Amino acid sequence: MIVAHVRGHHTRPEELDEHARASWLGRIDSRAKIIGVVVFVVATALLTRTELILASLSLAVAFAAMSQVPYRHLARMYLGALPFILVASASVALFAGLERGFDMWARTSSCVIALLVLASGTETFELFSGLRRLGVPKLVSTLLMLTYKHVLILGDELARMKTARRARGFKGGRSILDKRGLDVIGNTAGMVFVRASARADDGYEGLRSRGFRSDMKLMRAPRLRAGDIAFVAWFACVSSILAAAQLGGV
Repeated sequence: MIVAHVRGHHTRPEELDEHARASWLGRIDSRAKIIGVVVFVVATALLTRTELILASLSLAVAFAAMSQVPYRHLARMYLGALPFILVASASVALFAGLERGFDMWARTSSCVIALLVLASGTETFELFSGLRRLGVPKLVSTLLMLTYKHVLILGDELARMKTARRARGFKGGRSILDKRGLDVIGNTAGMVFVRASARADDGYEGLRSRGFRSDMKLMRAPRLRAGDIAFVAWFACVSSILAAAQLGGV
């Protein structure tokens, strides 16, 4: 029961692909999703007015809520990126003031949430095949796909080890700064990379046995449907409104 309870807090890559196939977002063509989200991210990155940045953040959160992507997965991924966001925001606040630092946090969070929904709400192969069909060089798209898969493998191995420790009643030290806490961090990091490396090697051998030669073989791209076009149009419309409001207030 302990193991089942702990696993309930972790969404594995295979489960994410299953969620993507079953959700309305997963049925949108990957090219349409990439174009729509990238347009939104670019428009958000150019915003400087606080009220417009907050509007963009609200839209990104609403997109995440409607996407049917497991909210715990999104929250965990966002928390993983949050330290980097806070460091950048604190740097801006230090030199440009608290308001600019807050704008930096909200703007970056909006972009990160939208991109996390895109990555989590699309099957892995479909996401990177969409990049290929949009003209991204095959070497770049293949490297991105393999890197993404290996990051997921690292996260999966870390979650497995945490589950095993909790199932055995392990609670760790009083602080990560005491000797026991540091020993746990060091041992965990070493074991995660060893086990992830072994799984990566197994995956590489599996790719080779299936005839993989550093390139993805794609079928003929299907035509965009009405729902795909509507998805792009919605993001383009929202991004245009934000951009027009930004230019009108300058």
